[in-house]
Amino acid sequence: MQHRVRRRRRASQSGRAALLLCLTILGTAVEAARADTPSAGVLLRRARYALAEGRRDEAAAALRAVRSAEPRTRRGLEAALLLADVELARGDAAAADAALAVAERDFPDGDASAQVLVARGWLAVARLDAPRALRHFGLVEARSNEVHAVELARLGTGWARLIGASTVTEVPDELGALARNARDPVLRIGALLSLARAHDARGDHKRALRKLRALRRLARGTSFADDAELAIGLTQLEMGAPAAARRTFRNVATLAAGPPSPGDGTPLSLRDLRLPPRALVARLALIYASRKEPMGSLASFLVATFDRDARRDAAAALSLADAAIAARKEA
Repeated sequence: MQHRVRRRRRASQSGRAALLLCLTILGTAVEAARADTPSAGVLLRRARYALAEGRRDEAAAALRAVRSAEPRTRRGLEAALLLADVELARGDAAAADAALAVAERDFPDGDASAQVLVARGWLAVARLDAPRALRHFGLVEARSNEVHAVELARLGTGWARLIGASTVTEVPDELGALARNARDPVLRIGALLSLARAHDARGDHKRALRKLRALRRLARGTSFADDAELAIGLTQLEMGAPAAARRTFRNVATLAAGPPSPGDGTPLSLRDLRLPPRALVARLALIYASRKEPMGSLASFLVATFDRDARRDAAAALSLADAAIAARKEA
């Protein structure tokens, strides 16, 4: 009897030892697997390096891994915004919006939610989907008091209203409010340029000139000065004052010799600047989606868009004015 008890004890002890050995081996394997799995921070850096080198598929895979590991952290938010940017640059706007829709569920309120909504709104603008853009932008102010996000949403709302109509019959109030009160000077400049283009589209060139002269005062001594001057000349040309436009265009080259413009490489042409608002936004959307390096923020893209190197347009603009003057003489 005692022998049987001792054998049972030895068997039980052997079983426990085997179980502990298995658990130890499994635990070691799990720890090794964890050690081999890059952290979210490492994955995010890998994604940025891949983007810088044009390896978008690799970047997208790393960003999805970050989202899977940390869906509700700051890194997860950054990964979602970058992933949407990558998908848009690959020409898949639906996938970009799907990535942002998941992020919106992960961040239902607060500043993070506002960032996602701003991104979804501008993506809708890029797709010329005015109702959806207005819906996303309309939620931003209710979820966050972060000034920059709110101002970006208001500028987006103004653009959405412009693209939502086949002809511009009313100028959006949001653009006027931003032109007067925006804390971000770039957004204030963007609002003034947008207002002027909207007034030009309505045939109200005198009001467009007033907005642009306000912009000229605001931009004096900055790299935006040449952009303001070029816009004034184009409006003078449209209102039938080619001689005044020619004098303005002659100033452009001089003013453009200031600080370098971040938009030197933005392929927005002189012809594009004369497009009606809806067509201009469509052109900007195409430029945004076809960037070679989809890493910059929306704000940096807007800076590059509004702050171009107008010097390259001076000769072509003078030719337009000369042609208009010659046509008037012949008439």
